[in-house]
Order: sequence, then structure tokens, then C-alpha cells
Amino acid sequence: MLRTLSIRNLAILPEAEMAFAPGFTVLTGETGAGKSILINALKLILGAKSKTDLIRQGADKLRVEAVFDLPPSPALRALLKNLELDVEDDLVLERELTAAGKNRARVNGTLVTLSDLDAIGRHLVDLHGQHEQQGLLEAGTHGGYLDGYAGLSAEAEAYAVSYRAFRGAEQQLKQAGEEATRLQEQIDFLQFQFKELDKADLGESAGTAALGNAKAAAEGSGEGEENAEERIERELKLLGGFEKISAGRDACLDSLEGPQGALTALGRLQREFHGLSRHLESERFSEQDEKIESARAALEEVRASLRALNVPEEADPERIDALNARLALFQRLKAKYKTDLGGLIALRERRAAEIARVTDAGIETASMTAARDEALADARKRGAALSKQRRAAAQKFDAEVNARLARLGMEGSRFEARVQPLPAGELGSAGLDQVEFFLAANPGEPSRPLRQSASGGEISRVMLAIKGALAQSDPRPLLVFDELDTGIGGQTGLRVGEALAELSTHHQLLVITHLHQVAAQAAHQHKVEKRLEGGRTVTGVLPLSARERAAELARMMGGEESSLALKHAKELLKKMA
Repeated sequence: MLRTLSIRNLAILPEAEMAFAPGFTVLTGETGAGKSILINALKLILGAKSKTDLIRQGADKLRVEAVFDLPPSPALRALLKNLELDVEDDLVLERELTAAGKNRARVNGTLVTLSDLDAIGRHLVDLHGQHEQQGLLEAGTHGGYLDGYAGLSAEAEAYAVSYRAFRGAEQQLKQAGEEATRLQEQIDFLQFQFKELDKADLGESAGTAALGNAKAAAEGSGEGEENAEERIERELKLLGGFEKISAGRDACLDSLEGPQGALTALGRLQREFHGLSRHLESERFSEQDEKIESARAALEEVRASLRALNVPEEADPERIDALNARLALFQRLKAKYKTDLGGLIALRERRAAEIARVTDAGIETASMTAARDEALADARKRGAALSKQRRAAAQKFDAEVNARLARLGMEGSRFEARVQPLPAGELGSAGLDQVEFFLAANPGEPSRPLRQSASGGEISRVMLAIKGALAQSDPRPLLVFDELDTGIGGQTGLRVGEALAELSTHHQLLVITHLHQVAAQAAHQHKVEKRLEGGRTVTGVLPLSARERAAELARMMGGEESSLALKHAKELLKKMA
């Protein structure tokens, strides 16, 4: 339940500290006194969007804080755990809005987002104002009421998940079909581009080349990172200077292997030094011997590389022409497609993949169709079970709502929750059927959709009857009604008060009312009043004693100065006690 509500600088309310008790509490006051400010405060603490014009003139920020007892709701506790909020007993919600437009929300001192605050608030408070009552006229809200009454919220959510999975699979199948059609229409163009690029022998993609590079490095070729263009240019350079390259290679090998070559000299040095180190038996000389061996091994690697150098004996003109032609082809393709060699390779592979998609479209579509059909079957199965349970619950729901309407002065009316199947084969976001409330407001009249048949006062009573029917299944501890009594009065107002008092045995109620018949049946009463303070209009909220309640009820009867009205108010309070 809500224990305290603190407000600072909200509209014309500079400061308020309100404590609330369990059961039925009413807020009363003159029209325009500022009762709606308290509703705005609750909406702020529940994560509603806000504007800086809510801040009291001259203040730099407004602040609202509400302290709730943590209700025994597994869903709420799971949400708090998921948000990493450590809450044991008290749940403290805070909201702050600065003149600069900055919003800050906290739960037990930890910063949270407004969406998190909203999610938490949905487990704590059910707020009904004029807007919410008008929402009852929308057929789309009716299924939620029936599911809540029947305890089918989990089943309805499971169906909704299954329905979204079906729609998602259906959309994927549609997109795949459209893509396959588009590619099929372009298949000649795709094949032409692929053949042109593939015939050019551009080389490998980056991923494939990386594997080739690793292999080449492991084999010591030193050519792993070259692309096709670089290899051609290197070969042309080799062919253009083959005589100098061949002569240079032979000279290098002679310097290594000749009678006066480095390897010959190193071999002689190694033999002599090895004999010397045996006589000296010095560790330092042994290390030098190893260095000579390392130098000789390095030169052996140089010799192997020189011998592996493949130098042509002559420059083949036809080979040179062929290589230059390939280079020219690369340049032409790069200019045509406005990209480099890597881009050409990527385009070739993209075209190959697109052609494959057209080829494999039948297989892919069959797989997607199977997934769509499986999701559809699951949604239909869940929807059918949900429809059966709704129809069974609707009769009990109708009976309970009608009984409550009779107690609210609508004895001759007839309420009906119709569970109507959708057109054959159609799935809706809420199931295989649509739930809509019908009402025959007077005896002898036909039942018509609620939006066509109920007046403002009747809508208020239908809402109260529905909330009464839902009382034991609704886990939210606090119900707030803002002027539920609009359009009613007299004996009907008394019955509305009785219904609210009954509802308060299951929930904490906070009700804004103008009817003394309703206010008299509350266990607690707060008065909202407007006054001048320092030349400025301010609103205050005061808890009322029994004597003060009698005076306020007399005012609500329209006879504040009348001793008769005051006497009647005292008798009414005594009767309702």
C-alpha cells in the first residue's frame, strides 16, 4: 500500500506531506482547489511524461516521493531483481524535474529510467480518471478485463508471443520471396557481371587470401600477401631485367660457394676455431663457436633462396604481352566499376552469392514456409485454448458484473461480455476472437456495444462493477479513482460509495469525489483547499478529524452555514461508522 506521498513545488502546491492508511480514503474540496494536482503527482511518480510548466513559478525544480509497502508480487520482485534493485520492505519511488528540463528518477536511492519507473508502477497502482473511464468504451481494452478476471493473463501473453513469432516468420518469408523475385528479374545481368569478373581471374577474397597467406608464410615463399596485380607486376619486372637478375644471382652464389667464398671461409674458420676451443676448454670460446655456426646457417638460407630464384633464360614476348593485357583488363574493370581490385573481388563474390540465392530460393523458401507453418500451428493451438477458457469465464463474469450493477442502481440493465470469433482462418494480436462488452441499459432495450449504449454516469458504474469483479484477482495494492461519481447523485451516489467501501476490503483506495454520499463512507478523508499566502495562491492538503469531516460533508451538501446540514452530516458519519 501507499504509506506516504511528499510533494514539493508542483503547480500551485508548494509543499505537502501526506500519510495514508489502509482502506478507503477520499480527497474532497471545492472545484478548482487543486485535487488534480495530487493525481499529477501520482502520475509523475509512476513514470508519466512531464513538462517544466508543472514546476511552481519561481522554483528551480519539483520533487515527488512516494513510499510503498513492498507487495507480495512475484512478478514485481522478479522485475526489481532484473533491475538489480535491492528492496526488502519499503519501496521508495522518487521523481525530480528541473527547470532546465532534466528528469531524474530513483528507486530506493538508485537512479532508474522513466520506463523502469513506469514498469514498477504498473505493479503498484491502478489509476482511473476520466480518460481511463472513456477507454472502457474502446473494445480493444475489453479482452484484458476478461482475461484478468479469469486469471488468463499468462495464457494471453503466451499466445501474444506465439502470434509475434508467426508474424515475424511470415514477414521473413515475404521478404525472402520479394528478394528472390527481384534477383530472378536481374539474373541475366547478375550472371553477365559474374562471368566477366570471374573470367578476369582477379584472385581470392580477403578471407581466402588470408588462408593462402598463412600457407605461403609457412612454406617460406614470401609471396603470400601479393594480389594478382602485384604478382603480374613482379613477373613483368623479372622478365624485363632477367639478364641482370641472372648475372647478379650467379655472382652472389659465387661469393658464397667459390674457392674464396664466404661459406668456404666460414667452414675453414669453424674447423680451426673448433680445434682451438678443445685445447682451451673455455666456456666463453664454446659460445663463440656457436655464433660461427649460426652465421654459417644464415648464409646457407641465403644460398637456398638464391638457388630457388626462378629466373627465365629469356624474355618470352608472348608472355609479356599476355601479362600486360591482364593488367590492362584490371584497369578497365576498375574504371568500369569505380573500385579497386579488392572491390572487384567482393563484387564478384556478391554476384555469385546472389545467383546462388536464386538457385537455392526454392529450398530456402520451403524451409521458411515450414517455420511459418509451425509458428502458425502453435499460435492457433494456443488461441483455441484461450478462446475456450474465455467463453467459459465470460458467463461467470457477466453474472458477477450484473449483480454489482444491480447494487449500483442499474437493476434493469443487462451486461454481456461477448467472445466473438474472428473471420475464419484469421488471427488477431489478442487471440482467435474479439472480446467486446455489450449493455442494455434499460429493460426491454436491445443489447448494444457499450460505446453506443452507456451514458457518463453509467460508464462510471460499469467501471466500478468491473473493478469489483476483478478485486480478488488484481494484485495491485492501490486503486485510484478520479471523480468516478461524475454524472450520478442521490441514492445512486450512496450505492457507489457502498461499492467502493466493499472494494476497499481487497485494496487500498484513494478516491477524489464531489459527492457527500461517497465521502461519508470512507474510513479517512483529506481536504484539498486553495488559499492566499504572501499574495500568492497556494494549495494545501489537510487530513480531517471527525468534527472537520462533518463540516466538510455539510459544505458538500451545499449548506456549510446550515446547522441542519451539519446535523445531517454528523448523522451520516455516525450511520456509516
